[in-house]
Parts: sequence; C-alpha cells; structure tokens
Amino acid sequence: MATEQPYTIEQAIGDLEQAGLLHSILLPNGSGMDSVTLATIRPQTVGATFQGAGLDSRDLSGTALFVALAGENVDGRDYAASALSEGNWVLTRTMNQGQDDPLLAANGAPDSGVLLCAEPELALAHLAGCYRRRLAVEVVGVTGTNGKTTTKDFIRAMLGAAGKTQATPGNLNNQLGLPLTLLNLQHDTKYAVIEMGASAVGDIRFLAEITHPKVGIITNAAPAHLAHFGSLENIIDGKGELLAALPSDGTAVLNADSPGYERWQEKASCPVVSWGIETGDHHWSWLASETSPGGHLLLGDESWPVPLPGRHNAANLCAAILACRALGIGDDILRRGLQDFAASDHRGKLLSWEERLILDDTYNANPVSMLAAVNSLAELAGDGRTIAVLGTMAELGTGSDEIHEETGKDLGVGPLDILLAVGENAFGLADGFSGTEAGVAHKIIGHQEAVDWLILNSAPGDRILIKGSRSSSMETIIQKLGLNET
Repeated sequence: MATEQPYTIEQAIGDLEQAGLLHSILLPNGSGMDSVTLATIRPQTVGATFQGAGLDSRDLSGTALFVALAGENVDGRDYAASALSEGNWVLTRTMNQGQDDPLLAANGAPDSGVLLCAEPELALAHLAGCYRRRLAVEVVGVTGTNGKTTTKDFIRAMLGAAGKTQATPGNLNNQLGLPLTLLNLQHDTKYAVIEMGASAVGDIRFLAEITHPKVGIITNAAPAHLAHFGSLENIIDGKGELLAALPSDGTAVLNADSPGYERWQEKASCPVVSWGIETGDHHWSWLASETSPGGHLLLGDESWPVPLPGRHNAANLCAAILACRALGIGDDILRRGLQDFAASDHRGKLLSWEERLILDDTYNANPVSMLAAVNSLAELAGDGRTIAVLGTMAELGTGSDEIHEETGKDLGVGPLDILLAVGENAFGLADGFSGTEAGVAHKIIGHQEAVDWLILNSAPGDRILIKGSRSSSMETIIQKLGLNET
C-alpha cells in the first residue's frame, strides 16, 4: 500500500536511527534550540512532517525538508535558521564540538527542528530509499552514456497517458539530485522515471539501490567521464550496476548494438528485452521525413513519429517504447502520450534565428554525441551550409587533447561545412577538422566572439548546431542570440 505524504518526522527519525545515521536532534524552546538525544526526545515531534526536500532554502515549498550541506562556495548551514523560522525541518551535519553553534540561537517555529547527522549526504539518500519503498509506484530507471534524458522524457510523456507520472527534473540525476527526486514523489503517482548519472564505478549501484526500479534501461556505453572512470571497460561495468537492482520479475531493456551488451546480458537476473539495428530482440531503423524534423522510427512493422531530430533519437524512442511495454502499457496509450512530449531544455531543440535553423544541443557533449548531433544537423531539411559551433568536451582525462583532435577528424569525414571551436580546450576539434579534406575550421576564444562570427558570416538557410559540455556553457550563445528557451 502507498503511504500518504508527507513523510512524518517520527518515520524519518526511526529510519535514520535504525541505520545508525542520526546523531541528535535540535528542537525549538521559545528562545533558541535545545539539543536532545533520541532517549530524551520530546513529544513535540509527534505529528511533525515534511513534504518533499530541497537544497536551496529559497526554493522550499510548504513543509519541504531543507537539506543544508556545505558546498564549494555556499554553506547551507548559513541559511538553516531562516528555514527553521518558516517552520521547515532541517537535515544537516553535526554541530561543532566545543563551540557555540549558531543553530542553537535560531528562532525556530514550533513545528520545526533539526536532524543532525555525521554524514548528511548519506542520511539524505537513506531517507529517500526508505520513502520510495513506502510508495506503490512503478519505477523505470534510465542510465547510459548518451540519451538518458531524452529517453526519460519520451517515457514520461508516454506513461503520462496511462496515469500520473513524475520524472527526474533537470539534471537531478546524481548522489544528491536523485534522492531529492525520490523524496519529491507524491503518494498518488503511478509511474516514476528516474535518470541515473555516474562519474565513476559504484555510482549507479548506489543510486539504483535506493531507487528500486522495476524496469531498467541502459541506453549505451561510450567514452565519457574518462577522467573518473578511467576506461570504456569501467564505463560498461558502471552502467551495468543498474542490473543488480532489478527484481526477478522486472525487465532489463538493453542496447544490443552497444559495447558491453553481452556482459550486461550475462549480469541480468531478470528477463532481458533488447533492441538493435540488426541484432537483439527488436530491430529498428530510421526514416527521414520532409514533413517531420525528427523523421520516423520503424520498429518492427510499426512507424512512430520521432519528436526530436536525429537518427539517435529514434534509438532513444525505441528504448522508451520497449520500457513502457514492459510495464504492460498498450501502444495506443503510448502513442497518445507521445503527442504531449516536451523535451528538456537544450537537448535537441530546433530554434529559428534570422532565417537560419539552430539546433540547440548545448546541455552536454562527448565524442559520440558530437558525431550524432552533427549527423542530425545534416539530416535537417535546408539548402544552406552546415555549421557546428562546438565547445569543450569535459572529463576526458589525460587524453583530452588527443580525443578532441580525433573527434575533429571524425567530423571531417562527415557532412559538416564549417566548424567553430569555442574556447582553447576545444581547439583540438579545429585542428583535427582542418587536417581532413572537409570544410573550414575556426578557433574562437569565447561566446561573444562566436555570436559575432555567426552574425557576420552565417547566411539565411544555414543550419547551425551549438553544442558542448556543461562546463563550456554553450547555452550562453543561444541566450546572446536572443533565443532563450524558457
């Protein structure tokens, strides 16, 4: 049976105490806060609740739990007193021993309090896992090097026609964001689509264990985050950690064309459904269309409109359809839900600027996604040039310069006319591209220079891709062109 939100403080205290994660509690006394132990806790906590959780005290809604963590630039503890005065409960680290902790002087509202833990990040994850297991929600977990978010968005849209569906918002797919996503699930939600990101081996295992998915998708494995993973083999193992969390009556949805597929198939202890161009259980192909920028996915004998441009997005849609079918949802319902699809910001969105077509794929980048995005650009209808404005690909480790240059060479044998490498760390893309028989490459120092180049040198009819890793902030170019998405 599903529990009724909100999460009660009594439940949270019990969950943390059982795991040995709770140190002590602060409760308001009218003029400050008293430190109490579990043995002396007062009846004041009876009936106290929180509904949802957040890391930013300014964005808390209602009785949400404020998770006050120490960041690189901001310490959430500095804002805990404000949250307490508004009646929110706070989860944070234990007080400084032998010092007057400012939290003791906080003027907390009667229903507020503080949960003090030596490892608040771990306590947050544990609360999220306990809460999720109280919910009667069917969860789809999505991981992979490329396509996670788009696949998640496809599933969210299609399942939305079958019942109330929630999904990972924005980029909340890591050790902090995913627990927040789980804690913000509502008691009447029927389906949840949870994206799982990773930077190292062990990350997906940690996230999957608290998510407890019924269906798990691995979109692919490709070289990315090599600075932390170290090798493609480690990436394959890291993505495969999702499989251990799937129940025996669950379903693993796997890409038969991806490196690591055989290894994943062996690891799965539940039924496997696979897709591939010529291999796997379900064969797919992509058909371009002059009337639809995304073309059509051909899955078996059926045709599905692809809401986003690119052959790779047809693969993402294929995985999403198979995952929804694994939950027992009929295709008629899935097609109805797909009509309401809305992509996450900066992921394959088409924008119009001065009679030019802009493909905004600025959310992230790695070598495989760079090539896929450029191919998508060329597949768009238009008689102008193809121009790629590309930023740095981050977290590639010690071989970053060589990988950028190799990627530039790969782009040089494709359909690209002009490449703009933005930022010194991306200049290897231009070097590799210039060494081929392709078009022209330019090295651009910053975002404004890229905008200036586009204004002066692009022409009506041109198709322009803008892409880069998060750290390169390539969405700034979109904004400077006056094309804010939100």
